[in-house]
Amino acid sequence: MSEEWPLRQDPQSPVIIAHELVQHPDRLAFVVLDDDDDWFISDGAEFEEDMAVNRELFGAMDLREALALLPQLAVLGDVPAGMAADWDPDRSTWLLSSVSDSDDEDEDREHRDARVAAWTHPGSPVEEVQLSTGLTEIAASDGSARAVRQVVREQDGTWLFVGFEVPEAEDFEVEGLELEHVVRLYPDVAEALLAAPGQVFDRAEPGAPWELVEG
Repeated sequence: MSEEWPLRQDPQSPVIIAHELVQHPDRLAFVVLDDDDDWFISDGAEFEEDMAVNRELFGAMDLREALALLPQLAVLGDVPAGMAADWDPDRSTWLLSSVSDSDDEDEDREHRDARVAAWTHPGSPVEEVQLSTGLTEIAASDGSARAVRQVVREQDGTWLFVGFEVPEAEDFEVEGLELEHVVRLYPDVAEALLAAPGQVFDRAEPGAPWELVEG
C-alpha cells in the first residue's frame, strides 16, 4: 500500500465489516458507500431486521485496518457516495453499481430531493443511464479508470456512454448507473450533456475536446 493515503475518508473513521472477513479476507463479496460516505464491507451477507443477528454477522474497525486487511479497497478512492462495488476475485476487478433505495422511504426522498436541488447539469441526477461495461469496472492492479469515448443521446432522450475499450461498430454489453454517478466518475462528460435527442458526441482520445458527430 502506498504511503500516501488513497481514500478520502479519515483513516480512523469506523467501517462496518463482516466478522467472517477478519479471518477470511478472500471471502470479500461487495462494499457499499452509503449516502453519508460511510463504508459497509461484506462477505455477501446483508443487514437483517434482527439486530442481534446483525451483531453476530458484522462488527466495526477503523478504515485504516480495513484497508490493511483488504488492500484492493485502495482503488475505490474516487467512487462516489451512494454506490456499491462487487468484487470479482477471478479478475481482481470491481464492478460498480448505484445503490437502490433503503427501507427508510422518508430519508430516501429527502436525500433524493437534495441531490436534485444541487444538480447543475441537464437531466436528473437520479436518472438511470447506460454505459459500456468497462466503464463500470475498476481493476485492482492499477486502479486506472477507463475514459468515455462517446456520449450518445438517444431519440427518446436516454443516455449511452461508450468507453475506448469498445471497438467501433461492434456490439457490446452495457450496465446501468445513475447519471450523477457517471458525471462524478467521469467529470469531463458534463460538457457533452447539452446533447439533444439524436445527437452523438465523440473524441479521438481521452482528454480531447468533444466533437458533435451526429445530429
